Formats: sequence, C-alpha cells, structure tokens
Amino acid sequence: MVGIRMIVIMAIVGGLIAYMADNMGSKIGKKRMSVFGLRPKHTSILLTVLSGMMISVLTIGVMAISSDSARTALFGMEKIKAELKSLNEEKSIAQDALARAKVEVEEKNSIINELDEKIRESTRANDAMEAKLADVNTKYDVAQKEVADLTASRELLNAEVTALEESTAQLRQGIISMREGQVFYRAGEVVYAGIMRGGLSHEENVAQVNWLLDNANASVLNRLGIEENDEKLQAIWLSKRIVDQAVAVLDRSKGNMFFRVRTIANIIVGEVVVCDIEMTDNQFIYPDNTLILSEKVDLKKLEGAYDTVIMSFLNKVNHKAVDAGVLPDPITGKVGNLDATTMIEASNDMRRIGGKVILKAFARGDITTAGPVRLRLEVVDDND
Repeated sequence: MVGIRMIVIMAIVGGLIAYMADNMGSKIGKKRMSVFGLRPKHTSILLTVLSGMMISVLTIGVMAISSDSARTALFGMEKIKAELKSLNEEKSIAQDALARAKVEVEEKNSIINELDEKIRESTRANDAMEAKLADVNTKYDVAQKEVADLTASRELLNAEVTALEESTAQLRQGIISMREGQVFYRAGEVVYAGIMRGGLSHEENVAQVNWLLDNANASVLNRLGIEENDEKLQAIWLSKRIVDQAVAVLDRSKGNMFFRVRTIANIIVGEVVVCDIEMTDNQFIYPDNTLILSEKVDLKKLEGAYDTVIMSFLNKVNHKAVDAGVLPDPITGKVGNLDATTMIEASNDMRRIGGKVILKAFARGDITTAGPVRLRLEVVDDND
C-alpha cells in the first residue's frame, strides 16, 4: 500500500511540475524571454531541463518525506552497510561461539550421562544392599522368634520335667504290691490305641487326642492297680511336640486314622511311662466274608497233627494280613486271635473228613488297618 501511495504522489507531483514547466515554457516562448543572455530557444530548453531536474529533486524529496524506508535507502545506506557488516561479523562470532558451546554441551552431556550411569549403578547397588539388609533383618527377626520359641520350649520342658519328677515320686509311693526293678512295659509295647475321625475342626481334634491320652493314662493306672481319684495321677508322659504333631496330622486328615500310644523304651515299675504316638491311615483292608487265604492239606501225611496244621495255617493268614496293611502287635507280631471254639470245630471237621482237605479263612466282619483280624474257618473236602 505504501508503494502504491508513493507512485500516485510522485505521478501527481511530476504531472504538476510538468504542467507548470510547460505552461512557463509556453509563456517564455510567447514572450520570447531570455535568461543569462541566451536566445529564447535556448532559454526554453534550459527551463525544460531545470524543470526536469526539479521533478527529480522534488520526487526524491517527496519520497524522503513520505517514507522512512525511502529516506533510509537514500541517506542511510552506508550506515546500513556498516551495520550489516558489523552484524555479519557478530553473527560469525556468535556462530563460532555457538559451535564451541555445542561442543562443550556435548562434552557436558557425555559427562552427565556417565554420572547418570554411575548414579544408576549406585542406586542399583544401594537397592541390592537394602534388599540384603531387609533379608538380614528378616532372618534376624526369625532368629529372635526362634530364640524366643526355644526359650519358651525350654521353660515348658522344664515344667514338664518337674511334673514328671512329681508324677514319678507319686507313682513310686503308690506302687507297693509290685516288686522293685520289674519291667512294667517293654519297648514299643502298645499302651492304648484308638481310631480318630478326620475332617473335624481343630478344637475337636484336640479333644480327640486328649481323649486318647486320658485313656492311655487310665490303662497304665489300671495295670498298676491304682484307682483314679479326683486329682488324676499322671502315669504317662509325651512331649508337647509329639502331641501338637498328632493334632496337626488330624487337622490335615480327611479320613479316619489309627493312633497307637506306644512306649519308647523298657519301663521299670515306678517309672513314668514315656510314650510316643504312632499314626497311620485306617484303610479298609478286607470286607466282611472276604476269602483271605486258602490252602490244600493232605492229612494222611500229617498223622493227625490237626492243631499244628491249624496253627501253621493261621500263621500264614497272619503274615498275609500284615502284608495287606493290617498293623500287627509290635510285641507279638500278631494281628488277631482265634477263639478256641473255632479251632476245635475246625479240628473236628478235619478229623471227620480225613485225607485231603482245603482250609479256608474268611474275614468275619469288616477289617481295617487297626484290626483285629477276626476269622471264620472252613474245612472243605478235597478227596474227589
């Protein structure tokens, strides 16, 4: 817009000057005026030249007056060139400084990256040390707890030892009719046994184990011939760890279990019966009326030793039942007893049939791990 405005102004000013010069030239020509002694023609030419010069001067003046840019271009170009040169030099200096600054920044960034890596390594090392410290603190806390537990266990054992000593003293005083030094219980002998139900609550399992121990204690007192009174005499001893373990096994069990309270050493009359608890699943071994063993016997070769044949057969039945999973008595190794009537009937049947017979032993009732193995004997004629 500024350029268009200046063109319009210069056109108007130039037109006016041209008009004035033409008008003046016409007047000078008509009047045949002379300037500086020049001929009118030459005077007209001079005026035309002067008017053109005036047009140029006025045009430049108008441009200088009306536009800062034009005024600067006409009168400040050298200054602008000097300033531009100075600015270019400053630009070069600034570019050099920028390049040096970039190099320094890259060096600083490299140093910062190295420091960051060292900081990360230090952080990782610190985290590892903190993890180790936490682990050490955890182990220390566990060790402290174990020490506290061991201390409590020691105090509990001391209390149990004191109770044992008191019970031993009472037992020694209460046993009069039995000879001193006599073996009261043999090592591994079953004091009491019972079937514990699985799948019950913790409190019910504790009650079951206490019932087992109470009956075991009563069995020992009964064997000694001592009657229980209001203040029950403690004749057996088991460590708290064994009792807690028995309860824990019951807590985990879903089926029935067979528990046996057994002595851990020979017990002399007058000593507290120190026991352990044997635990096993009470599995179903033989359903009722199951044939356990069958054996062919030629009685002619035995010359009438029927009782010996039956005892040998029963011994084999005993071994087979043990192999099947029935727990035997730890002292006798037997899993059950055959009543005398059954043996007599079997012996009479063998004597009546004579010759070759088949002995068969059937389960009389369901038989589990706990036993006992109750039998029904059959003697079958095999002489055909």
